[in-house]
Amino acid sequence: MSRHCTIDDCTKTARPGRRICQMHRQRLARHGDLHFTEWTVADDTDVELIVAEQRPSPGLTRLERVMVARGLTDHGLPASEIARILDVTERTVYRWRAEDRSAA
Repeated sequence: MSRHCTIDDCTKTARPGRRICQMHRQRLARHGDLHFTEWTVADDTDVELIVAEQRPSPGLTRLERVMVARGLTDHGLPASEIARILDVTERTVYRWRAEDRSAA
């Protein structure tokens, strides 16, 4: 018998003997919050400092990396330099730029 996760609005199944699904277990273990996602958390002050100083900064969330890439692109930095600062591939920077263009 499969058991659904007890978290509201979650349709995933929990493993036998457990009450919550694997995704919620990971969020609870890593972040201490069942509803935490890296796409909803960004510190605007950190983003502004990194864009202004153009320095590498480990430990950014996904949303912060995208925001920094946008800011550095607005400053005219090439994709290779943005990729080095954010520790991502150059292709990722090009993909983020393309997504921004298609959204506009």
